[in-house]
Amino acid sequence: CLFQPGYDHAGISTQYQVEKALEAEGKRRQDVGREAFVDLVWDWLRRYGRTIMTQYRRMGVSMDYRRERFTMDDAYVRAVMRFFVHLWDKGLLYRDQRIVNWCPYHLSSLSDLELDHVDVQDELVYVRYPLADGSGNVTIATVRPATILADVAIAVNPDDERYSGLVGKEAIVPVVERRVPIIADERVEPDFGTGALKVTPGHDPTDFEIGRAHGLPEPMVVGLDGRMNEEVPEFAGLTQEEAGHRVLAWAEERGLLEKREPYPHTIAVCERCASRIEPLISLQWWCRMDELKTAALSALRARRVRYHPESQHRFATESLENAPDWNISRQIWWGHQLPVWYCPSGHVTVTEFEPAACADCSSKELVRDPDVLDTWFSSALWPFATLGWPDETEDLQRFYPGSFNITAREIIRLWENRMIFSGLELMGDIPFEDVIIHSTVLATDGRRMSKSLGTGIDPMEPIEEYGADATRYGLQKISSTQDVRFSYKAIEEGRSLAIKIWNASRLILANAGGAELALRPRDVEERWILARLDAARAELEDAWSRFDFAESTAVLYHLVFDDFCDWYAEAIKPRLYERDRDAVATALASLERLLTLLHPVMPHVTEEIWTQLPARETRLIV
Repeated sequence: CLFQPGYDHAGISTQYQVEKALEAEGKRRQDVGREAFVDLVWDWLRRYGRTIMTQYRRMGVSMDYRRERFTMDDAYVRAVMRFFVHLWDKGLLYRDQRIVNWCPYHLSSLSDLELDHVDVQDELVYVRYPLADGSGNVTIATVRPATILADVAIAVNPDDERYSGLVGKEAIVPVVERRVPIIADERVEPDFGTGALKVTPGHDPTDFEIGRAHGLPEPMVVGLDGRMNEEVPEFAGLTQEEAGHRVLAWAEERGLLEKREPYPHTIAVCERCASRIEPLISLQWWCRMDELKTAALSALRARRVRYHPESQHRFATESLENAPDWNISRQIWWGHQLPVWYCPSGHVTVTEFEPAACADCSSKELVRDPDVLDTWFSSALWPFATLGWPDETEDLQRFYPGSFNITAREIIRLWENRMIFSGLELMGDIPFEDVIIHSTVLATDGRRMSKSLGTGIDPMEPIEEYGADATRYGLQKISSTQDVRFSYKAIEEGRSLAIKIWNASRLILANAGGAELALRPRDVEERWILARLDAARAELEDAWSRFDFAESTAVLYHLVFDDFCDWYAEAIKPRLYERDRDAVATALASLERLLTLLHPVMPHVTEEIWTQLPARETRLIV
């Protein structure tokens, strides 16, 4: 069995921590340069990167710490480069200008799965667009008046009878006075605003799709820093709020501002820095998903890989079915830089190691693509890259494929599904058979644990106060298929359980003596406790086979408190005090079996008691 520890390099998250430290000194990463900044990241990791492994050890997590791996290890980097080249050679990678989620702080694209969504109070404004033929106007509603400057069309739903006579005509965009077509597209929601949609392909995902479908231009008026750019020079450098005020003032002066109303809605923000996300068109690297996801879907539908609970299996399957092409590039400095080089003639050379010359024209003037890979691109290789792939190692033959993986539901699409299709693509087999989706532990008030909000709990705090075993027990007791609130009460119960088994063990060991003992259960209490232990073992094996850890703690609680301590230990006390050989032999055998059942949940106290048991050679265990 292999339980292997390790880290991914958490590209954007780690870079953000170092950037915050730089900002405290009045600097940005651009001030120190790429090479020096990466050195700062390594320094930061050496100082703070060991925290989680220390916590694992204190918790008693039984990983093989000698095998610790990191996605920036030299051998792992080689595997990542090999994966990229493999996909390139198969024609699954391409570069294209497409709309992305852009973080103006990190100056990088983000996936949909790297965003948080927050409720905000904005204003919905209704602006009239005059018809070019002078016959009237069309009113649109928008929460982003600054983007009116980039409008290239007005779209209506083809089934919306209110606008059927306008399709094919032209309207005039306010301020820039651009003539734009009125088009019909089924993606328009008739119930939003007036039912007429301003189409801004450069600043909205739906508008981008409409624009591509109708061959519309794609101007952008918001720059990478979130401010207005030179597309409309008189607005350049303004914030979007300032630009919006100017646009509305222009419209109001000309009688084109119809009304304004409060508009509560949800927006996307960067999950790391909380900056408001800008939908922008950007040149990115993409991975075609059709072929990769087909193999993974077959494995999920055939139940070769099973998610637990069943609801998460359905979610994993549906998320793969709907998976778009994968944006694998990020515009940051910390991570795996793309193995892509360009020559002055525009040729692209993709190779695992740095080339001496262009593969097409032999030019030696090569420039490497500055982008780095999405963190999850490298994490997708974890089940086999950590075992030596792409080399055929003994570990790879012995431990791949694995048995099961445990994780949180928010990274099913980010990590789990990608490990599945990467394993099938590169290894020809699934990486594991079962995926257990554990509950997310929330703060005691029901909010998500967060360092920035002050709602997080340092795991060392309950360990110091209650003990590691009590903490482990408490977390397993509250585990569920749903999110759960952290509970000190459950941990206190774990501490009581540890004290209870410790005291019962002292009673038995203090009266065990040193004579050779043979297990001959005679009285009813002896036969009964052995039967209860066997029954509990069967219940635990059933609970663990279903990955129901909360049920397993309930079995152990009643076995220890009710059966072993409150009934059995009390019943045999007189015989223990008399050093009855049969009673002592059965008590020791029962204690050993109880410790074996408890050990996965409470390893520290059970290990300590185990070391004090009389040597097995002095006892006949049957």
